[in-house]
Amino acid sequence: MPMTDDTVSPKRAASAGQGRTASPAGSVDTDDVAVQSVATTFRILDELAAAGRPLRLTEIATALDETKAKVHRHLATLRQLGVIEQDGGTERYRLGWKLVQLGESVAEQFNLREIAAPHLTAIRDETRETALLAVPIGWETQVVSVADNIHARVFISIKPGNRPLPHAAAQGRVVLAFSPPEMVDRALSRELVRLTPYTLTDKVLLRERLALVRERMWDTADSEIIEGVNTLSVPILREGDEIAGVFSIVGLSRNVPSEADPHQLEVLHRHARLLSESLSGTAYQARGPRLDDPPSRRRGRPRIAD
Repeated sequence: MPMTDDTVSPKRAASAGQGRTASPAGSVDTDDVAVQSVATTFRILDELAAAGRPLRLTEIATALDETKAKVHRHLATLRQLGVIEQDGGTERYRLGWKLVQLGESVAEQFNLREIAAPHLTAIRDETRETALLAVPIGWETQVVSVADNIHARVFISIKPGNRPLPHAAAQGRVVLAFSPPEMVDRALSRELVRLTPYTLTDKVLLRERLALVRERMWDTADSEIIEGVNTLSVPILREGDEIAGVFSIVGLSRNVPSEADPHQLEVLHRHARLLSESLSGTAYQARGPRLDDPPSRRRGRPRIAD
């Protein structure tokens, strides 16, 4: 039988009662092959998720630096399982509904939305802006809960499920700032789309910005996605400084300034710290504002009524 890129030499059978036997020199351990196969599967899913659009087989194989034959075998299996779908007309692949079901199950088990709900409502009422909860999906973020601004006749809102470009969104940069270096490298290795004249796309400046975000524990993205709209975001941390989610407020740039408003930042940091401490997150204890500090007075331009 001809060798393909997935063909491996069989592992020597272990003797009865002797447990696992080392593979002969030059052969491939089937356990290692299984691990590599799982890793390739997740790389494919990561690529489809990061692209934000259906991809052709060639695009996926090129991005993963794998042969089309190998990637096609993984895609065929994933399609049979309902994890991905293929458009019959364009033959492009996209993430399948099965992942939505799995994601909902994970959310129910961890249920950050439920424990964050009272904080989200309080953030909205204390800042009088729309409040958001987002969670990391690889190097991206997805909005999972929104408390719309009920204090204004006209307000900015974002639908749950929204996944903004990570380099252009305050939520995305907060997640990247607390992500492993290899994940940051992968996120910044792709083309960074400029959505407005203000979108930050310079990769050197982005890395400097991520270091600053990790130090100060907040970020804004004024007019980077939509001109005249800004988001102020802070991290929710667990088990030390592992990113669990992001609290944000979103509004008109005149009401959510690019230089964080002290009152808005104090509100976000206070609630993020309380939630982080309940998840064993300790970074706020070392670097964040103390809860017994007096609330900062709002300064700068007054909020303009909508």
